[in-house]
Amino acid sequence: MQINITRRNGDLSESLKDYIEKKLIGLTRHYQKIIDAHVIMDREGKNHRVEISLKVTRHTFFAKDRSTNLRSAIDSCVDKLDKQLIKLKGKIRRKTLTPEEAVLKGRVILTESGEIESVEREEPVLTFEKEEIDEEPEKKTGT
Repeated sequence: MQINITRRNGDLSESLKDYIEKKLIGLTRHYQKIIDAHVIMDREGKNHRVEISLKVTRHTFFAKDRSTNLRSAIDSCVDKLDKQLIKLKGKIRRKTLTPEEAVLKGRVILTESGEIESVEREEPVLTFEKEEIDEEPEKKTGT
């Protein structure tokens, strides 16, 4: 991941640079395909404004925050990006189905020989095998 840091109206210390890099690298625990991160920090009077743009595969995420404490603004932006990455990962996981989910959604048909055929249809199709019934019907008691 490439990290670009821009500081307007102030200097960028090494400790602040290390802090930002540590926080942004921590985002990879939820989504490993982060390509680029761009951090812009600006000071407006007593307030610090932080904007972070994060590029991942096929998506770009953005978060901004304003606070009197610079590190709390950075933490808030990283938390917002973390939530966005978790949401993206959830969407990706929902698109992939397990075999059981595929059968329930009607995307797979079980044949009599036990083979699985993949089917793409608009409406779900369920097929069942015939089962032999060896049990006698239950006797009803009049309670």
